[in-house]
Formats: sequence, C-alpha cells, structure tokens
Amino acid sequence: MSEATLSGRFARWLDARPGPVWPAAAFIAGLLLSRVFSPENWAPVLLIAVPFMIMAIDSAKTPKQAFGRGWWVGFGLYAAGINWIGVSFTQQDAVPAWTAPIAVAALAAGLAVYNGIVFWFVKRFGTKGAARIILFAAVWTLAEMVRAVALTGFPWHSIGSLWSDWGFMAQGAWWLTLYGLSFITLVAAATPILWLDGSKDTARIGWTLAGLAALAAVGVAGALRLSANPTAYDNETTLRIVQANIPQREKWVSWLIDDHFDQHLQLSRARDTDGVARDVKLLIWPEAAVQRESFDRQGSILRWRLAQLLEPGALAITGGIRYDIDGEKVRYYNSLFAVAPDTSLYARYDKAHLVPFGEYLPFNDFLESIGLASLTGAVSQDHGPGPATLHLPGVPPVSPLICYEAVFPGDAIDASDRPEWLLNVTNDGWFGLTDGPYQHLALARFRAIEEGLPLVRAASTGISAVIDPLGRTVAKLGLNKRGVLDSSLPKPLAAPAIPTRQRLLLVAALLALVTGAAIYWGKISIKNNE
Repeated sequence: MSEATLSGRFARWLDARPGPVWPAAAFIAGLLLSRVFSPENWAPVLLIAVPFMIMAIDSAKTPKQAFGRGWWVGFGLYAAGINWIGVSFTQQDAVPAWTAPIAVAALAAGLAVYNGIVFWFVKRFGTKGAARIILFAAVWTLAEMVRAVALTGFPWHSIGSLWSDWGFMAQGAWWLTLYGLSFITLVAAATPILWLDGSKDTARIGWTLAGLAALAAVGVAGALRLSANPTAYDNETTLRIVQANIPQREKWVSWLIDDHFDQHLQLSRARDTDGVARDVKLLIWPEAAVQRESFDRQGSILRWRLAQLLEPGALAITGGIRYDIDGEKVRYYNSLFAVAPDTSLYARYDKAHLVPFGEYLPFNDFLESIGLASLTGAVSQDHGPGPATLHLPGVPPVSPLICYEAVFPGDAIDASDRPEWLLNVTNDGWFGLTDGPYQHLALARFRAIEEGLPLVRAASTGISAVIDPLGRTVAKLGLNKRGVLDSSLPKPLAAPAIPTRQRLLLVAALLALVTGAAIYWGKISIKNNE
C-alpha cells in the first residue's frame, strides 16, 4: 500500500500509535458491521466497514498479520451480533448465568476464524486495484457458505441478509440465492476504497458505477417482481396461530406445565363462545407447546382436549416432545404433531437439525463409549431424517421447520416433493427481548423468497407471522405479546427452474471461478505495471 494515498496515510497513522491499535480498530469495525443486520439494518455502515477491512488487509505486512486483523473483525461482529445467545443461559437454573459471557466469547472466537482465513487468503494471493475487491467479496461469500454447513452449520450474519426489511432488494435471493446477494452487496460496498488508495479515475468511476448498477438492477427487478405478484390467498385454508407468551423461566416448571396447556386452549377458543375454534381450518401452536411426553400415546387426555377445539375437517398442529424406547435406551425427539378432531395423529415430524450443546451433545456416542454417559443424558435428543413434506387432509402440503431449521438455505424443503407452504414453529423465549428473535425471523423470511412459498410462523413469545412467498409480512404478532393471529394462507408461486440447493452449488462454483479469475487478473495487472 502506498503511503502517499489517503488509505496509506491512515494506515501509517494507526501503525504509529502505541498499543494494540490495529486489533482495537478491527474490533470496532466488527462492532459496526454487526449493526447492518436485523433489527437495525443500518446498511450504510457497510460503506465504512468494508473499505476499512480491505485497507487492513492492504496494510498488513504478512498474511499472518492479516489473519489477526480479520479475526478481530469477526470477534467484534459476533460478540456484538449474537450476544443474545448468552441470554439463554439466564433462563435456566441448570447452567450458571456467569457462564453466559464465556460461552458467547468462545463462540464468537471460533466463528471469527472464518474472517481471519478470508483476510489471510486475500493477503496471500492478494492483488491491487479492483481485482482485490472482487477477490475479497468472493472469498468472504464462500466463507459464509462454508460456515453455514461446516460442523453443525451457523448461517447467521450473511451480508445479504441485511436486506431482510428492504423487500425489493431481498427479492435478489430468488435469482441469486442469499449468497449471491452477499457478493453483489460486498462488491458495491467496497468501491469507496478505490477513491482512497490512489486508483486511476477510470477504475474509481467505472467500478463505483458498476457496483451501483448491480444493486440498482437487483432493486428494480425486485420491485417489478413485487408489483407483478400481489399477495393471493387460499381462502379455504384459514389459520389461527396461538402465541401464549409464557416466560421461558416458567416454561419447564413441572407444576405449571398443565396450566401452560390450559392457556393455549383458552387462547385457541378466545374469539368463540362455544368452546370450539370456529371457521379455523388449521389451529397452530408453537414449538414444545405440549410439554407432556405422552402426547402421542394412545388415549392421551391432552390430545383429546385439544381435539375438542376442532370443527369437523379441521386440524391442529402443535410442537411437542416425544420419546421412543429402543431396548434399554430412551430416545427423545423435538417433534411436531398434526391432530384430527377424532384425536388421531395424521402426521408427525421430528426435528432434524438439532442445536449443538442445547438439544444434543456432539460426539455423544463416543462419550458414552468411554463411560461418560452422564454428560449426555440431560441434553441429548435424537434427530429426524430431514426435510419432509406432510400431506394432510383438506390442506395444502406443508414442509415443517422446527426452531432454527428455518435459517438454513437449501434445507427448507424436500425438492422431490415440493410443498405449498412452510411452517416454522419455534420457541424464541430463550432469548428474551433481544435482537435474536428479530434475526431469526429475518432469516426465515429469506426461505420464503428463495422457495417461492408462503411461511407461517408460530413463536411461543413472538414473533409470530404470516409471510407471503415474496417475503412480505401480511400478519404479525409482536415480541412479548399474548394473543392469536388469524389469517388465510397465502398461495405459493411456481417452483423455481433450479431448486435452491442446486442454485447454491452453482453460486459456489461461480464464486470459486471468480476467485481464481481475480487472482489471475491481479497478477497480470501487477506484471503489466512493473
């Protein structure tokens, strides 16, 4: 980096300061970056954070130093952006509250490695001018894609998700996937560095206009898509979503469990005088609304009481806990049940994507094999086979998603048996009045856009919502509110020409090609300037 440029002089000024100035500056950049996501959605912050990150790479003396700066950016991003995870530690007596900041810091430190690798890679294979902008955007986006699937996967804070409340921009996920939207956004946000690093006027103007044109193209196409597809409803499929807003610290108190069930019953019939949910085709309760593990057993009194709410031809869908006995081992599942008026179970879905350390202990079988079974018993559940389409009588086929299963791109449906809507039942009460429930809803909204399917969301403490297949919220019950949400089910759009999972693979392949091309282009440019 030339010290005669604005970015070079600023980097040199930071170098001259005593103490760990670069780590502090990188950490602050990460803090700023965390504010571009829901609920703040401060998109203009990218115009500061992204050029700073490229400057930090440019001015690093070695790839190792660049890795450190990237790690600090990531640590700031995740320490601030997912600190709501720590609130869950205060919602249960089994885990000391003082472990919350330790857990958040440990998770942020691990996730920050991805950012460090991005900085290391760009410095190691780095180039000058616009080539490094393209390289940075491509490698960052590829890292987002890897982070979403590696180990257990953690797709939070992909740059493209900052457009969740900008409906016309969010439509880009239909064509490009969420990660293609990330790439275009990063390229556009990085162009200010060209005005600070001594780049030629043609490069500055050309790439700035190109970045703005790419965003404008997405926005205009998205606006046209929205105007061409007004929300249409299946008026035969009427919904009632129940949000009882039971405080998380009370939820699993044994002597309150039956009262919690009664609260759901009362809300379900609150607008009717005869104890039946009238004109409701689907009555929907959230994740783990039924806390007795015998709910799916023959003769369950709880199931009988729920069925009494239903008119002939109606259904109730609720989250609950169930168990199977496999020899001497008891297997627990976080499940969803569809109940008929005659109390029979039409269908069941078992959650497939479990929360590590919350719903299961990684390496469970190994720990049990070496005699540490006591460590696994309190937290471990078993998982189901994966995305499934439930064909229920009288209603369109549905793909259920329990809790954070709704945040994983490409995993929302079984593409070989396409549903007509998505159902997300969740309990975000673990995270209180923090950013967590807003971020969860924002990511779930992208599944509706990517798949062209409406999304119905039942959340224990909010935010419950009905979202059309273009991501528009048509009905909502806010965070920490108690009540019911009545709506008809929005109709789906036609299936995408290429299923989402295949589109993701295509985007990954294109980004890999762009990475290679940017490295080659940069090397040629350097050679031509020598």
